[in-house]
Amino acid sequence: MELCERIALARKGAGLSQEQLGEKLGVSRQAVSKWESGQTNPDVAYIAEMCRLFGVSSDWLLLGEENAQETAPARCPGCQTVVTGLDNFCPNCGRSLKGQSSPTYTLLLKGGEYIYQSPEDLCSLSGNALFPEDSPLAKPIDRERAFQLSKEAPCILARGLTLTQARELREKIKIIDCYSSNFFLFYRDSDGDKPEELADKEPIPEETLATPKEPMSFGMMVLAVILGVVGAIFLLSFL
Repeated sequence: MELCERIALARKGAGLSQEQLGEKLGVSRQAVSKWESGQTNPDVAYIAEMCRLFGVSSDWLLLGEENAQETAPARCPGCQTVVTGLDNFCPNCGRSLKGQSSPTYTLLLKGGEYIYQSPEDLCSLSGNALFPEDSPLAKPIDRERAFQLSKEAPCILARGLTLTQARELREKIKIIDCYSSNFFLFYRDSDGDKPEELADKEPIPEETLATPKEPMSFGMMVLAVILGVVGAIFLLSFL
């Protein structure tokens, strides 16, 4: 699998369109399209940012190599074609992929005292591309609708989130208000589909949604050494 194919695979796995990825990177949709068609290659800075957005290492995105802490791209159990979390059926042989994909996650709004503050946070979160189409926050909402959702809490705000989407939403919630993290809770979809049922269970631990620190690849280590040598030579020139 080539670099262009890995970019497309990782982007789809993160639930982003070419336009949405372009917006996050500050480039046009056409630029992303050229990367994915192999017409051009992205600069190193864009590679690093895509690794962060997709939750993959530079070793995998650039070279297709996996380390012991990562999972190889999902493949159809029948024909071994590479598939994504967005595929319900194998695009090659048509085999059902239900139950073969990675775990997906639910975002729950907890009730309680937070009901009087949550409308503002819900308005800020709404309209984010990370929310699936069936989410009440998929499109921007006004304060009246946000307050109604708060009164319905506990209520489910999103289901079927990938791990990358859940991590990004968690970070956005923290940016809005660190206190909010206690009331926006994440569960695995398999934990249940009723908000009251989920509210009685322990949510996913914080460390599960923490963005893993990517180990420095060999190429990056070489670059760091080169920069260090150049810096030392520059300083010595003034002595």
